[in-house]
Amino acid sequence: MSSEAQSPAGPAAEVRPYSQGRRTGYSLLWAAWTVVLTIGGFVALANGSVFAGLIGLTLAALALRYVWRIWTWQAKRLIFFIVF
Repeated sequence: MSSEAQSPAGPAAEVRPYSQGRRTGYSLLWAAWTVVLTIGGFVALANGSVFAGLIGLTLAALALRYVWRIWTWQAKRLIFFIVF
């Protein structure tokens, strides 16, 4: 017999670091950043700024990766990022 105390919900219950509402809000925020950076990257490439376009697309890929991590509960903490 194990001396470890089990939670009332059983061993399958997981502790989530943030709520469902915060997860949805932050993933929408970062998805918007992904769209803006992707559009900016392609516009920069179309205007002949190869370096700026590649930087924009790279940042868009990183933002998309963070959205995926938020949505799959892999992000340890949520980062709020808005530039005015």
